[in-house]
Amino acid sequence: MNALELRVHNNQRRIHANDRAFNSQFRYANNYIKTSKYTVLTFLPLNLFEQFQRLANFYFLCLLVLQLIPAISSLTPVTTALPLIGVLGLTAIKDAYDDFQRHMSDSQVNNRKSQAVRSGKLVQEKWSAVQVGDIIRMDNLLLILVQIKQKKIKLLA
Repeated sequence: MNALELRVHNNQRRIHANDRAFNSQFRYANNYIKTSKYTVLTFLPLNLFEQFQRLANFYFLCLLVLQLIPAISSLTPVTTALPLIGVLGLTAIKDAYDDFQRHMSDSQVNNRKSQAVRSGKLVQEKWSAVQVGDIIRMDNLLLILVQIKQKKIKLLA
């Protein structure tokens, strides 16, 4: 039999080994790894949103807004703005560096070479191009990254 039948509780999955056309109809997750949070366009708005989720940053923002109203405050807004901008700036730099490292790691993993069987021959392709049902060659000490969900699976052949 060419297919492995997986029974996951009441759901049923059919996978044909090395049959991309059959397996693609089920819309399984791809093998592309993305652990980074930001892109160049989304960094500033998302990072500021995350930073103002912190109570201390939000408090100082509210204090800054109140200090902008001359009738209420005797202090200049600079006394609150400079520390707030400093904290937000340093945290943004740290977050940008961390996310850049995640982008680099993701790229390294996604571009790692793997050997898969295509039309009866071993061909090299990027790890991100491997799909559910593909037959791959695993060498000794080869790092294989997989996502495993903890479910009771019964294999029927």
